[in-house]
Amino acid sequence: MSSERHTSSGIPLKAAYTEDDTKGLPGEDPGKFPFTRGIYPEGYRKIPWIESFASGYGLPEETNEREHYLRTIGHKAFGGLDSVNLVFDRPTFLGYDSDDPAVFPDVGQIGVIVDTIEDLERLFKGFDLAKLNVGFIIDTQAPAMMALYVALADRWGVPRTALNGIICNNPCEAYFVARMRTVPPKAGLRMAADVAKFCIKEAPGFNICRMNGYNVAESGANPVQEAAFALVPAIAIMQEAVDRGLDADKVAARVTFQFAQGRDFFEHICKIRAARRIWANILKERFHVTDDLSCRMKIHMQTAGSTLTAQGPLNNIIRITLQTLGAVLSGTQSVHIASYDEALGLPTEESVRIAVNTSKILKHESGICDVVDPLGGSHFVESLTNSIEDRVRAHINEVEEMGGFIAAVETGHLEKLVVRESYSFQQKMQAKEEVFVGLNEDVVEEEPGRAIFRVNEKGAKVAVERLKEFKRKRNQREVEMAIEAVKEAAAKDTKDVMPLLIEAASRNATIGEMSGALVEVFGEFSPRTILC
Repeated sequence: MSSERHTSSGIPLKAAYTEDDTKGLPGEDPGKFPFTRGIYPEGYRKIPWIESFASGYGLPEETNEREHYLRTIGHKAFGGLDSVNLVFDRPTFLGYDSDDPAVFPDVGQIGVIVDTIEDLERLFKGFDLAKLNVGFIIDTQAPAMMALYVALADRWGVPRTALNGIICNNPCEAYFVARMRTVPPKAGLRMAADVAKFCIKEAPGFNICRMNGYNVAESGANPVQEAAFALVPAIAIMQEAVDRGLDADKVAARVTFQFAQGRDFFEHICKIRAARRIWANILKERFHVTDDLSCRMKIHMQTAGSTLTAQGPLNNIIRITLQTLGAVLSGTQSVHIASYDEALGLPTEESVRIAVNTSKILKHESGICDVVDPLGGSHFVESLTNSIEDRVRAHINEVEEMGGFIAAVETGHLEKLVVRESYSFQQKMQAKEEVFVGLNEDVVEEEPGRAIFRVNEKGAKVAVERLKEFKRKRNQREVEMAIEAVKEAAAKDTKDVMPLLIEAASRNATIGEMSGALVEVFGEFSPRTILC
């Protein structure tokens, strides 16, 4: 076996690191700019990480039942608020209604079905919206989903200023990570800024977007690319918001990031340390953010689903534990801990409980919370952090030189790099240069009789029948007028669209109708064919 070693991103590794590798590096304190060592001076002593689970499947009332179960086993947000983080089925995520024949086979699969405001009423039954931290894991359809939620709050008499949560609102990854129906990049950035403006003004308890490096990593990017390709669109969204007159400090304070904690334990930790430093400096130098607190990179980590194997699924408990440990050693604010059976299907209640307890055991039985950034000062960690920073900045500079994020999307630059990296990793897997225990090494047969969660097969038909009845009962003329008003606002570049979308939602317009109106005005993005 060769003595040469590299990180997942190809950074050469020495056998040992000494003070010569960190000579001349400035010392940094936790909780101080540029926040390499974490965003709080006392770290987890003051504010431990929270377990922030994403869930959703089938009919709204089925997801509601799972969310109430999560509450019983300790799923909470900061400040003790109830926490609900929602994954949507593919039709909802793409902005289609359940009765569209093109998407019917996917209705209720992978996430929860939401077509109407009545679906949200079913979804949030038993939750007080004023005491709830809700995460809408939806990007290109963020304007329509936020409109539905605000309309629901208005209907239930909950002040908009009392709403808390995050609307992911990051249209950018649709252009180079997961091809889907969406508007062109220029329009996508405009609508992201539109949602940001509304939240800052009327729902200040909402974070306005989450830059999703996790999905970039799950598509095959290495850790350096993951950090870079989360920061590049974050810069674009910040620039769009500032160009449209929003205060840079207020926008920056409400931008969050999501990253993966994957196979390369130390590189993923150092990736986070480098990303915090880069983001803080970009905000200061490029956007002239004045408040250091607004420069803090708030991070949600997720253990990597792509590392879970259907073969020998109990091995995944060990993988997940290591990745959760890495995530918290990086200083994350929240973490989604995968369930060991996710390579087989949606998690069972048993596997979710194990995931929750994995985090709680680390929190209460390891001493991790006693010291801030316990890896800080390690010659290896500090050297690797700097190497990652240099490579991430090189990617960012390359994009800037070609004209920025939109140019990088339109030329296929970002997607090409991710595809190449993914292909390279698969080749290493086949050659066993990368080892997955139970998959390409020490392969084991699946144990018989393991419980697998199944989605209610009748849910899709129920959703379609409900939608038909919903449309039959509503005032169709009011809906048509409201949708026309959305189109008129979208056609004028300086016009705010969110107030019109909220009005449409309150008039019982559907997700598909609101999203369809934007596509009709802006057109649909056509990705470039990628030849590697």
